[in-house]
Amino acid sequence: MNNTAKIITGVVAGAAAGLITGVLMAPDSGKKTRKKIAKGTKELVSTANEAISEKMDLAKEKYSETMETAKGKYNSSLETAAEKTKNGVDKASKALHA
Repeated sequence: MNNTAKIITGVVAGAAAGLITGVLMAPDSGKKTRKKIAKGTKELVSTANEAISEKMDLAKEKYSETMETAKGKYNSSLETAAEKTKNGVDKASKALHA
């Protein structure tokens, strides 16, 4: 698990623990407590989804950048190989006709 995943997991776990502790310690009826837990859970899921979405967007951006770099290097290598092949063919042709 990378650092970002650990941080997100820690934040979500901490928020969940805080929510549960706060709700269970409050002097409300069972019905109110369940509503608070449901509301807090929805907020927690929403926050987690936003964090995951942001990380996915960042990952997609990094992937695109990496692919563009790789394509550039591939094309450059291909051009170099084609040029060297042409030079080799030219030299071989000259040697045969000499």
